[in-house]
Amino acid sequence: MPCGVTSTHDRRGAARANRQAAAFLRFQMLGDPEGMSYALNEALASPQGRLAFITAIGAMAGQLGTQAMGEERMLAYLKAVAETSAALESADDIDRFFDSSPDPDD
Repeated sequence: MPCGVTSTHDRRGAARANRQAAAFLRFQMLGDPEGMSYALNEALASPQGRLAFITAIGAMAGQLGTQAMGEERMLAYLKAVAETSAALESADDIDRFFDSSPDPDD
């Protein structure tokens, strides 16, 4: 297939992934863990489905974030999340960052 041409199968897969991502986000906003679980199980049933779902949810989140915050603030937010998450990922005692009780040694 020539570059830039999408097959009917690919278009259907993208439409399915968009539907699943939208359902997952809606269930998350409604606080419905059963709905979220159902949407995830359906979306993650195959490697191709996982990639399409991640791509769709990323596109939706980026679009919504940019509309709500503006492009510069959204980029700064994503950078901050990435940096904070990297620090947490490599922390020797990650649990202390999530402990709600004050540490008596501080």
